[in-house]
Amino acid sequence: MNDIETVAAVPPIRRNWNGFELSDALMGFVRASGSWNENSCADIIRIGRYIEGSWAPGPGDGEIRPSAAGSWTELVGRPGALALRAASAATRPERRRVLLDFLEMWARTPFADPAYRFRVGRLAGTTSFTVRDRHGASFGLHLPAARRTLYFEALLPGAENAPRPEEPLYAADCHRGWGTPEQLLRLVELVRERGPVPVDADVVLALSGATGLSRPAAALVLAGNCCGGSYCVPFLDEHERATYGFKVAELESARREMAMLNDDERLALLADVLPHDPADLWEPGGPARLAERIAVAWAEQHGARPTAPWSTWQAAVALKTEMPAAHLCHLLLDPPNATLPPGFHLRIWPFAPEHRHLRTAWDVMGRYDAETVTDALFTGLTWAYADLPAGDPVRAGAPEAVRHLRTVLAGGDSPARVMRAGLVHGERGGARWDWLTDGTCDRVMSRITADDLPAGRYESDPRACAPELVADVADTLGLSEDAVALHLQLLTLPVPSDRNVRRWNAWTPARHKAAAAELLAHGLAVEDRRARAGRTLFLPGPWAHAKQPLPPMESWKAPLTGARLSAAGTEVLDVELPPGTLPELFAEAWRLVRGGEGPKAA
Repeated sequence: MNDIETVAAVPPIRRNWNGFELSDALMGFVRASGSWNENSCADIIRIGRYIEGSWAPGPGDGEIRPSAAGSWTELVGRPGALALRAASAATRPERRRVLLDFLEMWARTPFADPAYRFRVGRLAGTTSFTVRDRHGASFGLHLPAARRTLYFEALLPGAENAPRPEEPLYAADCHRGWGTPEQLLRLVELVRERGPVPVDADVVLALSGATGLSRPAAALVLAGNCCGGSYCVPFLDEHERATYGFKVAELESARREMAMLNDDERLALLADVLPHDPADLWEPGGPARLAERIAVAWAEQHGARPTAPWSTWQAAVALKTEMPAAHLCHLLLDPPNATLPPGFHLRIWPFAPEHRHLRTAWDVMGRYDAETVTDALFTGLTWAYADLPAGDPVRAGAPEAVRHLRTVLAGGDSPARVMRAGLVHGERGGARWDWLTDGTCDRVMSRITADDLPAGRYESDPRACAPELVADVADTLGLSEDAVALHLQLLTLPVPSDRNVRRWNAWTPARHKAAAAELLAHGLAVEDRRARAGRTLFLPGPWAHAKQPLPPMESWKAPLTGARLSAAGTEVLDVELPPGTLPELFAEAWRLVRGGEGPKAA
C-alpha cells in the first residue's frame, strides 16, 4: 500500500480536542499555549486540502488561514517527537489519546507526504494573505504581539516555486525526516494494539552515560517528555512519576536541566530517532537502539559531556541551587565547556534560520546570570570539597574550576566585569572575593590536589583528614576515636545530621549510637529533638533557628562554619564559605574547647 492509499484509508479522527488538551499534549515541542482551540485540527486538515487543491468552501466555511498562530508549522517534517511521546509508557493516558488522534490527522495531510516541499520564513510586511496556483500555495499570517508576519509556503510535487504577493525576508526549507503517512499510522496502530513501550532503566542509564544527561533527564528524553517549561502544572502526574521511578525533586531538577533547549531544539533532537519500522520499538533491543540514535542526535546538537556519578548528582539536587544539578556538576567536571544553564540562551523568534548563539555558563549577559553562575560555583566548590568522597570526579574538578574562574575574572569583557562587580560589591560578594583571594580558597583546593585522603573517604571525617588531631583528643578526653570524630563534627560542621555523619564515617546506626553514648556520658553533648536538625545529639548551649534552605545550628559554632547569625544569635541569616580547611577548623574547634572556650549550657 502506498502513502496516498494509506491516507485515503484513514478514518476521521474521533473528536475535536479542545485547546487545552492540544496544548497539554504538544507542550515542550510547539508554542501551543493559548493559540489552539477545538477547531485547530480541522483547520489543519482544511489547509492541507487547500494546498492539494481538493478544498471547496461549504456553507459557513471561513477563509483559509494558518490556525494556532501558525505554530503547527513547526511540526512539518518533524512529527517524530510527538510519535515518540505517544509511544512511551511514561506519557499520561489522556495525552496519549490526543497525540494518537493528532498523528492520525497529520497522516491525512500533505504535511506528512514526502512528495511535497515546504518552506517557512518571515515577511517584511504586515498583511495576512492566502494565495494558490497549480504550483502550490503560500500564506502570510500577521502576528501583532510579535510585530512580525509568518511566511509559509507549500510546493506541490515537482514544483519549484509557489505564488507569493511579496518576497519573504527569508524562507528556509522545512526539515523532512521520519513520519511518512505509513510510519505514522503504523505507530498509532501498534500503540493501540500492543500498548506503550515500557521505560527500561538500563536504557536510561546507557543514554545518560552517552550524553552527560542526568538519569532522570535521559528518561524524559527517551519518553519524548523533555519539556523545560513550567507551564504544565503539575509537570508530571502520579502515573508518570511512578513510571519513571525517580523522586519528585530529581524529576524537577531534570526538567530545569532540559530548559537549556527551546521547543525547536527538542523537535529537532527527536525528529529522526524512531526506527524506520516502528515495530522495532517493541522488539528485544529496540529501546536500546532508540537510545543510540538519540545519543548521536544529542552529540550533533550539543557534543558529548561528562557524566557525574549518580550519588553525586543526587547530592547536588539536595543543594537546591538555581542552576540544575547536572549543570552544577558540569561546572566542576568540565569547567571550560560548562553547560549553558536555563535562561542564558537567546530565544530567536521561531522560523528564523539562525540558531541561538551557544555560549558556556561563563559567558553571562547580565547581573542576574552572573549571580546564577557565581552562586552555583561557590556553593559547588565548598560542597565538592567537604561533602564528596576522594576520587569523585566532580570533587577532583574543583581546583580547575577555580583556575577557570580566575581566568574569566581577569578578562576585560562585559561578563568578566559583571562577575567581578558581583563578587566585590554584591550582597555576599565581599566575603566571596576575600575567600577567593586571601589564600583560603587556595588552601582548600590544595587539600583536594594533595590527594591525601584514601579513595572513598571524606574530608568531613576527622579520622581521615586529621588523624593526629583525633589521637590527641582521644588521649586528652579518654574517648574512643569514633566518639572523638563525632565530637569534632558536632563542633565544626554546619549539618552533622545522622544521615550525613553515617555517610561521612561509613557507620552503621549501631556504631553511631555507641559513639553518641560516649559523648553523652562525658557531658559533651545533649539529647533533644529540634526542627529540621536531622539529629538528636547536640552541643550544649544556645540554638539558632533557620528558615529553609539554611540549616539551623548551635550558635557557638557559627564562626567555624561561615554562618552569619542575627544580632541576638538566635537565627541563622546566611551560611556561605568556611574560613579554612576542615583540618584547620577541626584543630581550631579543639583549641577553643581545650582552652575552656568551648560550648557551655546556658
